Amino acid sequence: MKKRWIYLLAALTLVAGMGLAEPLAGTAAPLAADGEGFVSGSCSLTVYPEDPNKEETDSFGEDLASADVVVDLYQIARAVKVPGHDTYQYELAAGYDLDIPAEVEAAQWDALAQAAAAIVLSEGTAAVPAEGSGMPAGSKVTGLDAGLYLLVARGADLTQLADYKMELTQKDPATEEETTTIATIACSRDHTYAFLPQLVSIPTKPADANGVINTANPGDWIFDMTVNLKPEQLSRYGSLEIIKTLSEYETMGGVQESATFVFEVTGTLDGEVVYSNVESITFTAAGRESVILDRIPAGAEVTVKEVYTGSSYQLTVPGDRTAVISAEEIVSVEFENEYDGRRTNGHGIKNQFVYDEERGTWNWYSSPAQEAAGNQGEPPSAGRNED
Repeated sequence: MKKRWIYLLAALTLVAGMGLAEPLAGTAAPLAADGEGFVSGSCSLTVYPEDPNKEETDSFGEDLASADVVVDLYQIARAVKVPGHDTYQYELAAGYDLDIPAEVEAAQWDALAQAAAAIVLSEGTAAVPAEGSGMPAGSKVTGLDAGLYLLVARGADLTQLADYKMELTQKDPATEEETTTIATIACSRDHTYAFLPQLVSIPTKPADANGVINTANPGDWIFDMTVNLKPEQLSRYGSLEIIKTLSEYETMGGVQESATFVFEVTGTLDGEVVYSNVESITFTAAGRESVILDRIPAGAEVTVKEVYTGSSYQLTVPGDRTAVISAEEIVSVEFENEYDGRRTNGHGIKNQFVYDEERGTWNWYSSPAQEAAGNQGEPPSAGRNED
């Protein structure tokens, strides 16, 4: 049961932006230009899926590591040295029709990243990742030309665009306007990690006292950068199928009446109850029926207890059933019931005792009449036994 992540709940918010780590190296020399006017010098970039120095309680740790995140780099523009100034401007690469202002504010970077992602992450795109792309997150990619790069994080096993691209649709409660944000994903066993595509300009300068990064800032040019992404952790879900087999069906006088079986389902994860539900399956004949319960958190251990057995049926194998939910799959548990010989489902016997005044005795009547000692058959219409 494979699902593609297309839309998420509007209540979900992704953490925008990224963290820039301390520079690995720098140079005090001003920027130089090659023969074509581009900023000369080789750059490197190391991208971590999250800050490796996070507090353990805030870190996704081993679970995120198990998602096997890789990073694709797309060069959006080359860095062109501005003559007479120790700075550079951008020359867009072919296929990227973006409007990049001379001075880009922080909020504009997010919009530009989305515009670039819309080009790169579109069906039939001609965008080609830079050499060194697709390496595990945390690897150092060297030999990069100076310029502007789009970072796209995804799961190593998600090679098709439809598998790792998602769109987040949110509605502004005040204006009722909807906005769509492009994100990419990587999956661990129990969680999905969503990443916003990010733009990185290299070389760069250290942030100022307000945390603003600008090529006009004082300090050394940083050609070797480390970037920490900020993913959002989302639960993955699976499904549970309860399968019931009824080997024999009770009938009464050739009339079939429905038999209902009720199940209590409880799922726990890390010691907490994360799923609770009651479901039923109804039979009108012997055979096999099932019901599927969806959106159970992956990794949860579910316990299924049959709390009602159709009154006159019993389990062939008593006890509860357990299973561990797998993401985007259906796991199943099975129960089998057999008729226990009692006639208690959907019909009954009416007993009536009538006093015979002439004889001074009580007589027992049943309807329908039962062949049992002391039974007088159908009661008289007058309410008493007559000879």
